[in-house]
Amino acid sequence: MRLSGVVLAVVAALACAPVAANPLSRILSKSGFTPEDTNLMRETEQRILGAAQPGSLGAVSWKNADSGAHGEVRFGARQGNCMTLVHQAYLEGSEGPRQLSRKFCEAEAGWLLSQ
Repeated sequence: MRLSGVVLAVVAALACAPVAANPLSRILSKSGFTPEDTNLMRETEQRILGAAQPGSLGAVSWKNADSGAHGEVRFGARQGNCMTLVHQAYLEGSEGPRQLSRKFCEAEAGWLLSQ
C-alpha cells in the first residue's frame, strides 16, 4: 500500500504543481531518488523529445551506477501539439516501480513542460 500512496502523491503533485524550472527534481526529492537520478530522467526525456518521431523510440532506459536506481521513459500519448512521457523508475532494493507522467507541449522554443 505504501507504493500506491507514493504514486498517488506524485500524481497529485503533478496535477496541482505550477510549472517551474525543475519540477521533476522537486516531485521526486522526497522519494529517495538522487539529483543524478533525476538528471538522468530529464536527459532521457530530452532524447525522446529530440527524436524526429518521438513515439518511434519505444522505451528508453536509464541507469545510475552510483545509486543503483534505474528506469525507463516511454512515449505515452500525443494530443494536438502536446505529448505525454511516462516514467517507470526503480530505487535500488525497491519492491516495485515509481510511476509518473509528464506532459510537454511543442512551442517555438522547443518542448516545454506543461501542467
